[in-house]
Amino acid sequence: MSVAYVKRQIKLIISLCYFLAQSVLRFFLQLFARSPQRQLTILCYHNIADRDRSKFARQMDVLRATAHVVPVDYQGKLRQDKISVAITFDDALASVVDNALPELSTRSFHATIFVPVNWLGQQPGWAIEGVWLPQRDEVVMTKEQLRGLSPSLIAIGSHSLNHPYLSKIDEESAREEIQSSRTELQNLIGREVRLFAFPYGDYDGSIVEYCKNTGYVFVFSDAPMQVDPLRSDLLRGRIHVDPSDGALEFYLKIHGAYAWMSYVIPSLRRRKSEAQKAF
Repeated sequence: MSVAYVKRQIKLIISLCYFLAQSVLRFFLQLFARSPQRQLTILCYHNIADRDRSKFARQMDVLRATAHVVPVDYQGKLRQDKISVAITFDDALASVVDNALPELSTRSFHATIFVPVNWLGQQPGWAIEGVWLPQRDEVVMTKEQLRGLSPSLIAIGSHSLNHPYLSKIDEESAREEIQSSRTELQNLIGREVRLFAFPYGDYDGSIVEYCKNTGYVFVFSDAPMQVDPLRSDLLRGRIHVDPSDGALEFYLKIHGAYAWMSYVIPSLRRRKSEAQKAF
């Protein structure tokens, strides 16, 4: 039994407890006619390999039955009869075109793809870590594939030029990654790019501020906090999902039950950074 498996099961158990507690709270609030406003959960996929297409399709069937799928930049009041989710894909991998987009199209689901601009048409050359990130046999979409995506179904956002840890490079380089990726993408696809996803979910306050000054309307982290679309906050969180997620795990994720992790992740990253500095 691997350490990663144990950690995943611990997260699942905590999330189940969190979900049950939230359900009890919602029940008592409804008794007093104070039903809380629903929140938006943003899902973040990476690759959808050939072997995983059927699993991904089953997850999309779950969404069709239980959720209202909206664009990731949705603003306004959400429906109360269903949960609301948005679908995103990081890294613009070709397997998403081959295996995910046909499943989305048949269900009329909108999605957003975040593109590492300098890797178009190449194998991912950035550091790969963790179980959620793509394998080396993946390839980033070509320019032609990107241009061929339907604007009515797919929104395009930037994922930087080179997929670096933005908080670990110098300020000038970080600005280049943020600004030039937007300019190049806009020139490539012929429409405005308003969305940016931080590679590895890595950012700090100055990077968020520069994204705002560059013209991005929303930026996205990997903290699994739910989103209040009645607010115009620049920063929105997302939850990592994968076709291999079990039925309970996926159910809890789309219902925002992993939101507790958004309070834990910043603390863990601070400790990791402090440990690295010590050496």
